[in-house]
Amino acid sequence: MKQFLKVLAKVIAIPCGCLCLLVALAFLLLMNLFKASPSDIQKGNDDLKQIFISLDMPPKKVESNGSYQYEGGGLDFYVTFSDEVINSHPVLKESPNLTKNRLKVYVLQTGDISYYKVGDNLFNHGLIQFLEEEGEKHFRENGKKSHSSYTILTLNDSESMKKGIAFYEKALTLVDIQDNSAIKHIDTVTVKPGKEAELKQLIQEMDKAGLLIQKYQ
Repeated sequence: MKQFLKVLAKVIAIPCGCLCLLVALAFLLLMNLFKASPSDIQKGNDDLKQIFISLDMPPKKVESNGSYQYEGGGLDFYVTFSDEVINSHPVLKESPNLTKNRLKVYVLQTGDISYYKVGDNLFNHGLIQFLEEEGEKHFRENGKKSHSSYTILTLNDSESMKKGIAFYEKALTLVDIQDNSAIKHIDTVTVKPGKEAELKQLIQEMDKAGLLIQKYQ
């Protein structure tokens, strides 16, 4: 009887062991499917580093574990800056994606890294939306048909980003921003009392600088 039980245990153990091995291999395969290749990660790190260097915000380090998120896809890069760089650039210091000295940059895939995506992660979406709405008012006041969904800020290269950042940082001094992250809603932005004329002048200057365009005429 004991001999029979030993044989039975071996018979059961073999398929169970094979099954565990298959599960482990499947898990490793799944993990690799949801992870960018080392070369893609390195390219993403290098691309982000060069973009921030071109914006006069040299990072200390750029890194990512390359793991794609299970829900919604995409992966995170983390850009670390020195105190000096952060304190010299309000756009960095006031970024909702900055934690301590690290800026989180989310992209769907490493090939999506661009000035546009950097701006999307760097800027406060509430303030950008507010500036676009003010741009809409500016177009209407000048006799141009417009709608907020047609009016966009164009920040797609180093030159336009530098211009945009300069205006954005000035806008930060003219508005109050209410943090709505706790309710997972875009931040509320209002003009500081007495700053209305300065904000209107800022929008006019942004238009002259070529940062405001209409998608459709």
